[in-house]
Amino acid sequence: MNLWALLIAVCGIAAAGEPAMTGKQILDKVREVTSAADRKATAVMTITDRNQRVQSRTMRMVMKGDSKMMMTFETPADLRGVTFMTTSTDNMWIYLPAQGRVRRISGSMADQGFGGSDFSYKDMANISFADEPGVEKMSEAKLDGTAVWLLELKDGNGKRSRLWVDKARFLPLQVEQLGVDGKPTKRIFFADFENKEKSWIPASVRMLDLTRGSSTELKLEKLELNTGVKDNLFTESNMKRGA
Repeated sequence: MNLWALLIAVCGIAAAGEPAMTGKQILDKVREVTSAADRKATAVMTITDRNQRVQSRTMRMVMKGDSKMMMTFETPADLRGVTFMTTSTDNMWIYLPAQGRVRRISGSMADQGFGGSDFSYKDMANISFADEPGVEKMSEAKLDGTAVWLLELKDGNGKRSRLWVDKARFLPLQVEQLGVDGKPTKRIFFADFENKEKSWIPASVRMLDLTRGSSTELKLEKLELNTGVKDNLFTESNMKRGA
């Protein structure tokens, strides 16, 4: 999925017999192989709480570039028509049909669960790595037997995370969000990559909330790329019509 505007501090390490790559080069490559002018899809969200109770949601999703996104819930009935829109990680809105108005998402609300899921609104706004983290450290590692680059990142708010990137194809495989104590609080897995129009898109994104013991999987269906989505789609008035 869109999985993903990266300006990264230069930091690199040379693999034996291979040319050195910097953190910026690796993340630019990730963006290159996973980018598309726009994306349209149906998204199926499955939420599993710590007691293994399951809830499902379906949504229509439209994305343009790395940061513009609109998602509209179709089910369940109590969420039908609720629309989330972002044009950057600092600019997010939600339309609530029952109130008939659009609200800007800011402050602590940005960290609340999106549609009752383990993804926060801020997570959804940055699902394609549209934020601009800096690479603090880079190393080579293995993830389930796959050779990867392990990047330790820090964003402009001082929040740290770790990103595992497949060395062969430069695909993002896993992200860990870290707490102030350096321990992971959330773990995100990208899987089921589909190669469409020279872009690799993860059809499955799974979030584990390590604090709550719950998980959410977002699956993309009926995925279309490069359909000619216009910038003027992403307005508050269009949120009322839905994605």
